[in-house]
Amino acid sequence: MRVTHNNLTIATSAPRFGLVLAAWTCVAVVLPVYRILPEPARIAWFCATFGLMVLWLVLGRVARPLYPVIWILAGYGAVVATVTATGRASVPDNLFTGSQLAILLGVGPFVLRWLVLNIPDFTRTVCIAFLIGQTCSSAAGIAQIMGTSVFGFATVQGRAPGLSAHPNVLGLLSCLALLVCVQALVHERQPRILIGAAGASAINIGGLLSTGSLSSLMAGAAGLLVTAICLRDQIKHLSRIIVGTAIVSWVVLTYTDFADNMRTPADRYLQVTGQTDAESTWEIRQRTYQFAWDAIREDPLFGVGLPVKFGATFDGITLTHNFLLRSWFQGGIALALLGSLIVLAVLIVAMKALRHKDNGLAAGVLVTVMAFALTSAFFEQPNYWLPALLAWAALRPWSKPESAPELVTGNNGAAPPGLIIAGTSTPSP
Repeated sequence: MRVTHNNLTIATSAPRFGLVLAAWTCVAVVLPVYRILPEPARIAWFCATFGLMVLWLVLGRVARPLYPVIWILAGYGAVVATVTATGRASVPDNLFTGSQLAILLGVGPFVLRWLVLNIPDFTRTVCIAFLIGQTCSSAAGIAQIMGTSVFGFATVQGRAPGLSAHPNVLGLLSCLALLVCVQALVHERQPRILIGAAGASAINIGGLLSTGSLSSLMAGAAGLLVTAICLRDQIKHLSRIIVGTAIVSWVVLTYTDFADNMRTPADRYLQVTGQTDAESTWEIRQRTYQFAWDAIREDPLFGVGLPVKFGATFDGITLTHNFLLRSWFQGGIALALLGSLIVLAVLIVAMKALRHKDNGLAAGVLVTVMAFALTSAFFEQPNYWLPALLAWAALRPWSKPESAPELVTGNNGAAPPGLIIAGTSTPSP
């Protein structure tokens, strides 16, 4: 509900949306761990997530995100790929994965934009819920690297999966959690929030390092750099965060066994580049690229099929570790072109954010996810797409005046806490 007073639009909570907020909170807190859930719970999470988006579309509760045409075309592209990617698969084979992509890309940005605009606490609550779930997963990763199995999950080749089922997933989500923590540490002033954000930061740094994921580390560094540059007016707070992080890291690495148990980024670099006895993971990636490219050359227009089983490459198991190449290989040229359009849009958003010093957190999240997508088996996974789509939905159009925020609470004209976490001040529809 909106109340206008003195040319300012005041957002007030709407009780009828309490259940909606609770539902999305559950989705967010479970997102980092949903892949390890028992099958009935995993199906329930999946159905709730996609069901909420479809329901809101049917009810007409959608709003225009930034560059809406891109997402409309992406949704249609997923439908086209479902029908045409039949090199090895059939249309019924493609239906499930194609529907996922169509809902995520063609519906998700519009529904999430409506939720951000109409439920003032939506972004804040969802971010906190995600942070709680992901911090638990990172804590599990730290325990695993120290030699403790958590719910039956232990390290894989010296790399911790946490509660995410795979080290790379834990790595990416740890990076996103760190971005949220940095934003909170810079903008929040309440001691309990600062203490919580600092603690979550430390745990998620540990979780990230425990994965030994270079792709996550590089993607997170890119996203963090974008966010930090956007926050350059807050250099004093950023400096404190950097110094505090350095001190805590030194203490942990010096006085605990954590460093002795984990595979350092330097160790992983040597393995990735083939300078150890272990198989080079970069060489494995190159072989997946070559396999996908050979298939594309045979049929450059139509893909082999959208489901995972049709995406296996040279060894019958490993998927193509590049979002654009995998989209082309499995979904056809139309899906690849639309994927390229999304990546280009993220680059434009990042450049605008850097120029205007605005939307720093959202831009950082988008850059992190897209950078990760270019070096991983990224495709239809909702736990990858949903954080990026929420970040997109939280973007404030740069054409809006950047003076007084349009959504305020109380009498002091301060932006509501949820929008501080989101890094935006959200315009009224």
